[in-house]
Amino acid sequence: MQLPRARSIVSAQLPHLPPEIWDQILDVATYVPYSLAPEIMERSCLIGHPYNSECRAALWSALLTKGTIVRVCKQWWYIAIRHLYRAIYIRDARDVLSLRNTLEKYADGNGTVAGVEPLGLWTQRVDIVFDDTSTVDEESLAGIFGFLPNLAVFSGTFSSTDSITCLQPTVIALLDCAPSLRVFDWSISDDNALEPRIVRRFEALVKDLPQLHTLNFPSLLQLADGTITNSTLTSVHTLCLRDLVREVRWREEEDRIRLNLRELVLYAPPRWQELSWRGFFRHYGPYFTSVQLRAISDPGLIPVYLPVVNQMCPNLRRLTLFVPSFSDIPIWGTPASGIPPIEYLGLSVRRLQCRSMYETLFSCLAALKEELPTLHVVQLLDRQTVEDLLKYNLPLVSHAVEQGLIGDAFRLVDHDGNLLSVKLMEAKSAEN
Repeated sequence: MQLPRARSIVSAQLPHLPPEIWDQILDVATYVPYSLAPEIMERSCLIGHPYNSECRAALWSALLTKGTIVRVCKQWWYIAIRHLYRAIYIRDARDVLSLRNTLEKYADGNGTVAGVEPLGLWTQRVDIVFDDTSTVDEESLAGIFGFLPNLAVFSGTFSSTDSITCLQPTVIALLDCAPSLRVFDWSISDDNALEPRIVRRFEALVKDLPQLHTLNFPSLLQLADGTITNSTLTSVHTLCLRDLVREVRWREEEDRIRLNLRELVLYAPPRWQELSWRGFFRHYGPYFTSVQLRAISDPGLIPVYLPVVNQMCPNLRRLTLFVPSFSDIPIWGTPASGIPPIEYLGLSVRRLQCRSMYETLFSCLAALKEELPTLHVVQLLDRQTVEDLLKYNLPLVSHAVEQGLIGDAFRLVDHDGNLLSVKLMEAKSAEN
């Protein structure tokens, strides 16, 4: 009996592509939208926790993908290594020293792979979120930034205790990145205020950041003697604040310094200090064209802040509200004379809405369209809200389109800026 002839093994022929094409493929495969400059400046409405909670998960997933790619072979290592170090994510305090040593070796030309440019040259973003309770080597942490001359985005979340140990050396080290830094996002995971001596170091840093666009620092208004100086905020476009700890004093000579300030992100604190906030808005209100009020924990604060914003921000064109539910948005009951002539209204809710809440939303949109002729765009900022609306409440959207409530002149858009009327047609087509 003749045995069947064994099949010959044919080696697979992978397509031979130029390195530039592979580079583009890797870029697309590990792309995280709005995570790097200049894209991130387009989504300043999501700076801080709402954005970081989504972005960091995507960044970590992309990092794992890139880490796998660089291990395939030496050729892929050369192609992918720049992608691996484009965004650095530090979750474990124990990794700080090894990362610093790696960056230092390649900067000195002594890296594991010879003939490679310093890896820190590729880094555009650094995120620090310590998941463990290990002691942080603040000297090594600060030393990392000396090898990142092109860093544009810094984002860190710390407890007030970690901030005391990490902020001062990190701030000093970030001065090496001053010419390129565009976004500084230092979030505090608790409600404890930072010590004034720590904040003074931060003020020195901000003054030396010529391209700083977005600044999120919860204790900003504790700077030095309690005074915010215009010279400190010369280049800042978006300012994120959590609290005014005392009445702020202003220097008259500062009024001659022009600012680039256009957007305020205000995390409404649990206490209201009317004199302090009126002083703040009297000084800075004319600069703002966009204000975000975030009151997730206490939506009752919105109607407290909103009249002051309306009164003291004469150039306001964009208003964004972050609340638990559509029923918590007090602008619906505000007479037209009390609403600034905004052109854009952003809405973010932090829990899924029932059908009655969506009915309330569309009823209020109808009232706003009638009372506020300057308003042209209403945006629903939460992906889940849009998906829930189109999946389970499609008749409400259909009715709004049929009645002419939403269309070209009065646009209701999703989190990516797409018209809901267009999404409606796509959803109906999918049903058919």
